[in-house]
Amino acid sequence: AEANTVSAAHQLDPTKYVRITEKQGAKHKVLFVGNSITRHMPLPSIGWTGDWGMAASCEEKDYVHQTVRLLEEKLGEPVDFCVAQLAEWERRYREGAAPLEEFYIPARDFAADIVIIRIGENINRDADREVPCEPFYEEMVKFFVTDPDAQVIVTDNFWNIPQLNVQFEAAAKKNGWTFVKIGDLEKDEKTMAKGLFWHEGVAAHPSDYGMLKIAERLAGAVNKIVK
Repeated sequence: AEANTVSAAHQLDPTKYVRITEKQGAKHKVLFVGNSITRHMPLPSIGWTGDWGMAASCEEKDYVHQTVRLLEEKLGEPVDFCVAQLAEWERRYREGAAPLEEFYIPARDFAADIVIIRIGENINRDADREVPCEPFYEEMVKFFVTDPDAQVIVTDNFWNIPQLNVQFEAAAKKNGWTFVKIGDLEKDEKTMAKGLFWHEGVAAHPSDYGMLKIAERLAGAVNKIVK
């Protein structure tokens, strides 16, 4: 769980924190809120050349695009989606809503009917002990939920961090959000891109297989909702 040595700073150009993909005939809108596992710009200094979920071999293989594909297969129709990269919030959450108002209004205005929060690995654990993140986390999730009927799905951490997982699960319970566990995936070496990247922090991120496993759990949770 300590293997994430990819810096939480400068994972994306601030002008790209939000990316919206709209398709003809889509009825559902899915918002993905995340960190480098969701999207990280190219950073040659650590051997990462993609501009999608870190350690996936291509954009289509990251968990965002695999979740969208699984949902579209299930629904038999296209899905609009928005990616909000929130590593900046993970670093600055104790400042309150500042980074949210500053960068993420377009993601909020996207007005998703399915909101997926897949975040937490960059939260400083010592800082969290001083100021627990749960109230800030709750405020952040609610910032993105503009449709009162939206279904909200939150996950624990890919690298198991019990201290944070407990808080995320409590926030989910309190607000009636769906809590999806992915922290057990780390036990299976195949879920990480070890041996595929020289930088151990990049290699600790989910492989294509790991991304698929995350996507299957998220799509499974959404499918119950869509039915």
